[in-house]
Amino acid sequence: MESHIGDNDFVTRREMLEMHQLQMLSVASMYELWGGKGRSGSAKALVDFFFGVVRISKPSTFLECGAKKAEASIRARKLLPDARIVAFEASPENYKAFSTTRGFVENNIEYRHQALNDRAGTVTFNIRRKMNGEPINHTGANSILLRTADNVEYDHYEVPCIALDDEFGVENETFALWIDVEGASKQVISGGQKTLSKANAVLIEVEDYYAWEEQWTTDTVVQNLYNLGLVPVARDFEYNGQYNILFIRDTVLKDREVRRNIEYFHSVLARK
Repeated sequence: MESHIGDNDFVTRREMLEMHQLQMLSVASMYELWGGKGRSGSAKALVDFFFGVVRISKPSTFLECGAKKAEASIRARKLLPDARIVAFEASPENYKAFSTTRGFVENNIEYRHQALNDRAGTVTFNIRRKMNGEPINHTGANSILLRTADNVEYDHYEVPCIALDDEFGVENETFALWIDVEGASKQVISGGQKTLSKANAVLIEVEDYYAWEEQWTTDTVVQNLYNLGLVPVARDFEYNGQYNILFIRDTVLKDREVRRNIEYFHSVLARK
């Protein structure tokens, strides 16, 4: 598809999105990214921005994909007292550690031991144990994908998986999604086309490089979500080449309060 720019000039959708990503980089001017707390500050600002959109748009369902402690779901419950909230955690170790210690029942949050995939069934979940022969004591950064590095040793577990569209995306349902699945965005997006087409807002972690085998990098994620009517509005700078992007539905962007929230992000949140 082509976009008309001038009387004699056209750009492709890909070129337009690439220019838009470069424009989002300009927010880096508001942070000290080399030294200090600029990177973590940018991540906090973007999360606050995301939850501002959640508060305004009031989705009927909040999905946390790659939940670990499900902190996003707990925060969402304070903003969405009547919404259905579902948190997916694929790691058997994390699920065991947090399923009974975080007050999910009291907060009416469905905390599930399931990976998200492009199909239902089971999938191998890979937990890193050693890197360069040295033990890894880290409960995150594990995935249904393998790292591209060849110096990693794993334990492998078969875990249940679903595709989002197996359960969600029904008539009159709207969504907000927090997606942090360690490279497996392809599987989540491919299995959640109907669900994502009804999303008001999506906050998703992306990578500019291939950290995992067969992963989608940033450009592919952006194009696929844009094809579903989700516009990339802002990003953070949490890590070099790995960061989060906030997408907002094109129709939701017309809301006056959402636009005011964008102003607040640039004028206040991003400057803290």
